[in-house]
Amino acid sequence: MKKTKRLINLVILMLLALALTIPSCKKDETNLSKKEMLTAKSWKILSSKTNGIAETFDDCQKDDFLTFATNGNYTFNPGTIKCDAQETIETGTWTFSSDEKFLIVDGESITIIELSSSRFTFSLKDGDYTFEATYISF
Repeated sequence: MKKTKRLINLVILMLLALALTIPSCKKDETNLSKKEMLTAKSWKILSSKTNGIAETFDDCQKDDFLTFATNGNYTFNPGTIKCDAQETIETGTWTFSSDEKFLIVDGESITIIELSSSRFTFSLKDGDYTFEATYISF
């Protein structure tokens, strides 16, 4: 559950960054693949909810961000404000399912609700818990 929560926080942070940034000059989204949208920028969390209940973020979580590389690797960066002195940059792997409806992160399937060049919303079911997060690009 801790790994799932960390992954969700990572995705949430990326989405937050996406929503806060409005690109002044960008390629038409209809011409971008999902991979291009996901890997073009880093992502910060905007919002999340567990079982439909909104969560709040500490300052140390607000500067965390995710970066998805085109080579199938991702990096979670805990930012400059650490929630725990032991926090370090984490890495892993990602890919899309063949129909691109799911993002597979470290072997775990995440349902993509929305993915654009500025916003990424996903859902993850873990036992009795359903986690939903929105990230923005920056």
